[in-house]
Amino acid sequence: MSDAEAPPEPKLPLTVDSPIAWAELLVDNDELQRFYKAKGVHCFFCCAAEAETFAQGARVHAGGPHGAFDAGKLVAELNELGRKHPFREETAYDPSLWARLLGWLFPADSKA
Repeated sequence: MSDAEAPPEPKLPLTVDSPIAWAELLVDNDELQRFYKAKGVHCFFCCAAEAETFAQGARVHAGGPHGAFDAGKLVAELNELGRKHPFREETAYDPSLWARLLGWLFPADSKA
């Protein structure tokens, strides 16, 4: 695979076109969960976060049960959070699809 074909590496600053899951790779996971909870955003441990961008998530949830969010504003705040609280291995959660599915099915067992 050439460098031109390689997928981009997660890095700050995030944009509205960044995959949602990148936030989990760039921001301290404990801080990210607190941030999402305070905002009423349910992206952490969401199965769709691996493939969906912030812009797509905002459109999908515009009329959904979790309500709409402003992707641009959310990403700006996440970039600031990532600068203040960068990713730390000791707070990382298993980002696998299996772990996300279990967290979604059994929310009491997840750390979300």
